[in-house]
Amino acid sequence: MSFDNIVYEKAERIVTITINRPHRLNALSVQTVNEMIAAITQANEDDWVRAVVVTGTGAAFCAGADLKDAPDTMTPQVAQEIVDLYLDLIVAIRSTDKPVVAKVNGLAVGGGCCTALAADMRIASEGASFGFPFVKIGISGADMGATYLLPRLVGHGAAAEMLMTGESIDAAEAYRIGMVNRVVPAEELDSATEELASRLAAGPPQGLKFTKKALQASPDRDWQAQFDYELFAQVACLLTEDYQEGRRAFLEKREPVFQGR
Repeated sequence: MSFDNIVYEKAERIVTITINRPHRLNALSVQTVNEMIAAITQANEDDWVRAVVVTGTGAAFCAGADLKDAPDTMTPQVAQEIVDLYLDLIVAIRSTDKPVVAKVNGLAVGGGCCTALAADMRIASEGASFGFPFVKIGISGADMGATYLLPRLVGHGAAAEMLMTGESIDAAEAYRIGMVNRVVPAEELDSATEELASRLAAGPPQGLKFTKKALQASPDRDWQAQFDYELFAQVACLLTEDYQEGRRAFLEKREPVFQGR
């Protein structure tokens, strides 16, 4: 499938999806959102792919929804269609079986910040910044999964402050409060992301899929339900060829080569 607003690259079992609208700070137009959803779906359905990286071209990761793309007159139907579409992007990222890493190369605000939060892990450049300026344009901070994703990473108080004031934070503060996994100098961002994505791509696909699903569901389950899911997931993995390969590799003191079976 060809794309106009994103770049879709495959290498070493990793798909990199790059929002490619630097003239708009990689803002998410409706077409861009549809292309992002299609790209993530394509990566998820490709058995060759083991990991996904999401990033942006130029100085920004993503400046959020493209307000120039918004209609001048908003009706209830149009408003619902727009909100649903942008939420579908978050659902697509969260639902893919493949581990997703957000490579935050610069500005990540509004829907761009939500897109980064939807990933399983985030690596940020020292010059990156994060924010949710929804209230500054008169709308709710409850948008694109922000009120679900953010408090689960940083806690209620920090999430409330960011979403209710609309103020941005720098990469160091984002790391301090748990929004990002690590912060690296700009010149090391590519290599740090590649190293992490490569480690994930070398892992057992079934094991990583079940781990991802268990982690996502954990905050909303009681301990018994979570233990039941772990029982189901681990039994399924113990019956795979990848487990047999992992066990042999451990005993033979070598790196395993997982086949996704």
